[in-house]
Amino acid sequence: MDSLSRRTLLKVAAAVPLALTFGLLGSPLLRFIRPTLKPLDLFGKSDQPIAEPPVPIFKDSDFPAAWTCIPFMFNQSYVEYNPEGKEVRNIPGFIVKLPNGDVVAYSRICPHLGCIFNFVKDPEECAKNYNFLPKGPVFACPCHLSVYDIADGGKVVSGPAPRPPRKFDLKKEGDSYQVLTLEAGGIA
Repeated sequence: MDSLSRRTLLKVAAAVPLALTFGLLGSPLLRFIRPTLKPLDLFGKSDQPIAEPPVPIFKDSDFPAAWTCIPFMFNQSYVEYNPEGKEVRNIPGFIVKLPNGDVVAYSRICPHLGCIFNFVKDPEECAKNYNFLPKGPVFACPCHLSVYDIADGGKVVSGPAPRPPRKFDLKKEGDSYQVLTLEAGGIA
C-alpha cells in the first residue's frame, strides 16, 4: 500500500508542473485563435481593426468607363490602451472599374516597404518610369518599382514586392458601392 501511494504521489508531483505549463499556454493559444480584448474572453468583442465612420461610398455614375480609378481615404480603428481606447488611421486606397464591369478596391500601401503607389493607365508611361511594359493599366510603386496587374487580382508582375496589395471588401447595394473592411495583414 505504501508503494502505491508513493507512486501516486510521484505521478501527481510530475503532472502538476505539466498541467500548469499547458494551462499557461492556453490563454495565448486562445487569443491566437480568437483575438479578444481580454484574455480567456471567448465571447467578448474582438480587438481586430474595424471601419470607422464615415465609410467611403461610390455610385455607378462615378465610373463612366472602364479603368476609371478614384483615390479615397479609409478610416480604420485599432484598439489601443489610451484614454480614447482606440487609434484611428487613415488608409489610402484606389477603387477601380475593370473592363468586365467589376469594381475592385485596393489599399495604396505597397506591401514591400509601405510606400504609397500610383495608378498608371498608360503602359508606355509605366515602361518609361517603372522599367516594365504591362499589357494595360497597373498600380506602380515609385520607391522600388514594384508593379501590380489590376486585371489579375493585383498580382505582382515586376519588382521586389512579396505579394499583391491588400484588398478592400466592397458591398454593392443598388447603384452604390460601400467600402466595408480592409483585408487583414500588414507590410511584408
